[in-house]
Amino acid sequence: METKKYNYTLEYILFALLLIFYVIITFILFKNQAVNGVIYHDSNFEIDRFHSDMYAYMLEMQGLESGYNFPYPIFFKISALFNLFFSPENSVAIATCLLNAIAVVISKITINRFVIGELKKQNNEEPDNKTKLITGIVVDFVVLALFFASMLVPPHFYFGTKFRYLGVFSPNPYQNATYMAARPFAIISFLYFIKLVGEYEELKKENIKDYIIFAVVFLLSTMTKPSFTIVLGMAAVILIFFRFFKNKCKTFKASIIMGLVFIPTLIDLLYQFKGVFMPDGQEDSGVGLCLGRIWLLYTNNMASSILLAMMFPIVVLIFNFNLLKEDYRFRFVWFFYFVSYFITFCFYEKGWRAVDFNFSWSYMYGLFFSFYAAIIVMIKDLMNRKRRLIGLAELLVFLGHLASGIWYFGQIFAGNSYY
Repeated sequence: METKKYNYTLEYILFALLLIFYVIITFILFKNQAVNGVIYHDSNFEIDRFHSDMYAYMLEMQGLESGYNFPYPIFFKISALFNLFFSPENSVAIATCLLNAIAVVISKITINRFVIGELKKQNNEEPDNKTKLITGIVVDFVVLALFFASMLVPPHFYFGTKFRYLGVFSPNPYQNATYMAARPFAIISFLYFIKLVGEYEELKKENIKDYIIFAVVFLLSTMTKPSFTIVLGMAAVILIFFRFFKNKCKTFKASIIMGLVFIPTLIDLLYQFKGVFMPDGQEDSGVGLCLGRIWLLYTNNMASSILLAMMFPIVVLIFNFNLLKEDYRFRFVWFFYFVSYFITFCFYEKGWRAVDFNFSWSYMYGLFFSFYAAIIVMIKDLMNRKRRLIGLAELLVFLGHLASGIWYFGQIFAGNSYY
């Protein structure tokens, strides 16, 4: 008997309503951040609400002196395009909101596809339409929750942390527009790289399109904010060399081809390095080795900070430790996280911006993709009767991050400090 084709209407209508709600509240936040930046800098009073970098971004977009170096133009060019029709404040808010919303849509499509694929593999058959509908609706809500989830925020900042955010960090730092703007490109780049990692040694001709897409989108991500690029680039170099020597140098051609894909981004990254880390007229500039010294300015207990930020992915890892051996994708996500931690722990920006701890943006990409992967595993566990209790335990921890994230978002939405 022929199975009736699955109807996506209900699932997509629900997702559209959730997305509209999300776009409205994030636009209000980004607009308030932009307007407050103008009020703060034009006023004689030290009004510091809705604290963010939006004011500097508005100046950069208009070609004015911002006091910073931003040699990554994508976000500013998109904002400038909107500025042809709207005010500077509205333009940066619309650009941030639009790019962040695209990241939500990409996450919905890809997580849904991954979960359905896992269910098909788990049951050795295509899921029925009822299962697809339930899965689709669950993914609708969980994806929105992913973009609200934050570090756990215990009462009174217990466990050795000095701040609720600084030193702990969140997968969703709403005070930084360029992080939000780069995320849709980062997600696509990350997923295409994982796909290529599983196939590049086979030298398939049909992968040429994937190489081109990855190279272009990875470059766009770098030209929006290089924090993700630094992590994926280092992870890729380590992985390619490891596999090259593990295979006794038999994958030379495949390794070279894979490396060539990174060249456009590497050229742009070197250009950015000079602009950001070696500005003219500054003697003490560049990148230095700090071994946690900058991180410890913001927390008294790094282990607690890591747990508060990563509790959900860690719990999912504990319950699914076998996946490290069985699924190279899950394994790579954790490798990516550890590379992001290594970069953030070891390096810092010399000079007056050392305390800005800008390498922490790389760590936050590690957090985001750890949550992204953990959500897929959690949904798979929830849809498996034999592992439903495990899935519920994972969900309980995720709800802790979500509750903290909603409270934290409410705080910054009300204009309070993100610290």
